[in-house]
Amino acid sequence: METTEKLQLLADLIKIRSVNDHELQVAQYLKGVFDRAGIESHIVPMTGDRANLVATLGHGQPVLAISGHMDVVDVDEAHWDTDPFEMVTKGDRLYGRGVTDMKDGLAALVIAMIELKEQAVPLNGTIRLLATVGEEVGELGAQALTAAGYMQDVTGILIGEPTGYRVMYANKGTMNLTVTSTGKAAHSSMPQLGNNAIFHLINALHLMQDEFDRMTTGVRNATLGETVYNVDVIAGGNQVNAIPGSATAQINLRTIPELSNHAIVHHFEQVLDQYNQRSNGHVTVEMATDIGPLVGATDGKLTRLIQKIGNPYAAKQTITPAERDYEAKILKLLDLPYSPTEILAVSSPGGTDGAQFLKDHPVGFDYAVFGPGNDSQHQDNEWTSKSQYLDFIEIYKQVLTQYFD
Repeated sequence: METTEKLQLLADLIKIRSVNDHELQVAQYLKGVFDRAGIESHIVPMTGDRANLVATLGHGQPVLAISGHMDVVDVDEAHWDTDPFEMVTKGDRLYGRGVTDMKDGLAALVIAMIELKEQAVPLNGTIRLLATVGEEVGELGAQALTAAGYMQDVTGILIGEPTGYRVMYANKGTMNLTVTSTGKAAHSSMPQLGNNAIFHLINALHLMQDEFDRMTTGVRNATLGETVYNVDVIAGGNQVNAIPGSATAQINLRTIPELSNHAIVHHFEQVLDQYNQRSNGHVTVEMATDIGPLVGATDGKLTRLIQKIGNPYAAKQTITPAERDYEAKILKLLDLPYSPTEILAVSSPGGTDGAQFLKDHPVGFDYAVFGPGNDSQHQDNEWTSKSQYLDFIEIYKQVLTQYFD
């Protein structure tokens, strides 16, 4: 494919407003691309305007899965300098919603497959593309494809989430909790006639924080670090002169294998039960999202191939001192190493569809996350590097070929 075609494919994907929905339109577009290239693909419908896409190149064992999600996060168009659903080029930067998370990685994987087909590169195995719905909210597509058996014969998986010139082989789990306090509404001049739900919620959150600190002290994973706990949303009450009858809080945790999601919830349930028994409060906790941590092979074949093939590209990248200093600062805050000239293997504080794909193989699988992009994902004026996008196509082609050697 010519460079203009590669950029046009990405621009076409950006035009499709797959904001937490409408991935069927992306799947249909990509199926048309694969059909014209003579690559077998099929759409796997879900509900409404949503569907996964599976494409296959080569045959036999081993089977290497490659994956990217088709959904993007919501956008506040008023805060953008350009139309977020029209890819705009400014120098080496390409702007658009999802251009870095992760339609550039998905497009690069698709183009790599097409060019391998065009060049009749022999493959001693099978490449299976799994393009998914709903990664940003619940990893729904990956869950459905795994349940349907698309991972049963896979020996390695490469996910094209944005990492830039880093490769990630492990990520923390994700757990969202909703804490609900139920009281009784009353006029604020007569609080004895009511039961203040916010008062009990605040007490409960303090107790939960204490319990979290107790259970996590000294508990650390050598690769992923410590469990992370954040109270992110609190809601309760409707006016200042009324005792609130209900209140809620939402908590996000990033978890490690040493302390399972269900073990954490069990501890919190015990703390709240004890509080309810000794007070007139009624506070409960419910798990809304339950995604376990994932630690791939520390010396996996995919990671080693990516480093060998990708290091020359990392070394020649054009990066300003300001960009280098910014990247180093961000990674230092995340307690991650940084190199502007080589691809380091690191863990990720965030999650990917890998948690669903590898739910039966959470430790030791040949798993790598490596894709074009940067830390502008989920932000206004999201952008990716045009040169990096094109470089990753070449890196992917070599990785997909040499994986079967």
